[in-house]
Amino acid sequence: MGVLDAVADPVRLRIVRHLAGGGSATLAELADVAGVHLNTIRAHVTALEQADVLQSAQKRASGPGRPAAEYRLVEGWGLSSTDFLELAGLLASALVRTNPDDAALRATGADWGRYLVGRPGRHDVAVEMPRALERFGFHAAVSGDVVRISGCPCAVVSPDHPEVVCALATGLVEGILAASGSDRRVAEHDNDPERRRCTLRLTRVH
Repeated sequence: MGVLDAVADPVRLRIVRHLAGGGSATLAELADVAGVHLNTIRAHVTALEQADVLQSAQKRASGPGRPAAEYRLVEGWGLSSTDFLELAGLLASALVRTNPDDAALRATGADWGRYLVGRPGRHDVAVEMPRALERFGFHAAVSGDVVRISGCPCAVVSPDHPEVVCALATGLVEGILAASGSDRRVAEHDNDPERRRCTLRLTRVH
């Protein structure tokens, strides 16, 4: 699991943000911060440890019994370690305040999609699409008239308004298609922010 995947879950993101100041916390304290059951927090903490985001240490004993473990961020790690993730979140928040419409977001995404492809011409969309979207943290696969995207960063970048990132992603796909000389455009975009997945269905334009 990569760092972005590790912190993309809202519960794990709350854990990281709580510890970002250099402090430490027990499992019980992290469960309280994240608003989940103690049994639930264990799996999230394990995922962050496996991604080398968290490390544990035994808390100094203050009475009988085994001391509880405390967790803190790995030294030198912070949200800025995830490729300007916090800056992306800040920009997304600023964008939301302008109440952008879906068409404007898609147009912006399309401009970037064309830029990523480079010089217009005939390109293999099945190759070009995943390569271009990977630069934004998306994992894409093209199969006929369907583009499946997984690992969407919307849950991290804009958890309260994932539709902003979704609209930009739709525009990116349309721009990539146009610059690749494809006669297809996005007809439908089904979003699933919680699972960080979406499906785009393409249609031929004349």
